[in-house]
Amino acid sequence: MLSGIAAFNASFLYDLTNNENRVSKENQQISSGYRVSVASDDPSAVGPILEYQGQLDQVTQIQSNLTLANADVTTADQALQNASTLLDELVSIGTEGASSTTSDASRAALAQRVQNIQQQLVSIANTSSRGHYLFGGDASTTAPYTFDWTQPGGVVNNSPGVQNTSLLRDASGNTINTGLTAQQIFDAQDSNGNTLPGNIFQAVYSLGQALQNNNESAIQTAADSIKVGVTQLAQSTSTYGSLENWISQASAQASQRISALQQSLSAVRDTDVAAAATQLTLDQTAMQASLSAHGSLNTKSLFSYLG
Repeated sequence: MLSGIAAFNASFLYDLTNNENRVSKENQQISSGYRVSVASDDPSAVGPILEYQGQLDQVTQIQSNLTLANADVTTADQALQNASTLLDELVSIGTEGASSTTSDASRAALAQRVQNIQQQLVSIANTSSRGHYLFGGDASTTAPYTFDWTQPGGVVNNSPGVQNTSLLRDASGNTINTGLTAQQIFDAQDSNGNTLPGNIFQAVYSLGQALQNNNESAIQTAADSIKVGVTQLAQSTSTYGSLENWISQASAQASQRISALQQSLSAVRDTDVAAAATQLTLDQTAMQASLSAHGSLNTKSLFSYLG
């Protein structure tokens, strides 16, 4: 009889310990929100959890890159809009300067204004954000240009022939070039650094020189070159508009992908709080019933089992 009592108590303690462990685990799952906190909680879920988490980290980084790129592209686009306003003013200056009714003194004043605009255009070409030059291409830590009216073209190219090989990636693996270089926009250069039609800096410099020299025909020629530059700048602005649209769509796609991955990860890792709470109540009830029954058993003496 005594050995039977000892076996019963051992079984009770074993069951009680298991019940307490289940209650503790359920409490931990509810408070943390995680059904799987360590591998031993569910070894079969570890692989999917790591896979989903890895994909989520990757797409989250892509989304972060897109956000930063969008800020840069917006800044660059605004800078080009400002440049476009300045070119419109230059067209007006060219028209006024080419008029036979414009005095020498007026042309000299216009020439000075052209020089000032060239300096502003150089500042736009050197637009920076977050420690790098937006139109610097692969040499983004170097200002693309230095204003110097004593030089042909009125500027010094600090990175001749520079390209922009930087690519932006979306969540599907598609890529797009992050933008144009200052040389492509303002110098209209090819990849070898050769000057193409639409060289804005050269056109502005030529207009300033023609005004200073009071040369009507040269002023008209330079003014026509400015108009070609307007078209060149419009094409560059269009490029950035398309880039903004691409980033917007890529960001929306990344957000959807992140949401889907979070749901998949939650399905294998997170606690079903309602189910866990129900199970916790059942286990707590069972444990209290077991304790009550055992307590009642312990009120009996040895003589209760002796006939």
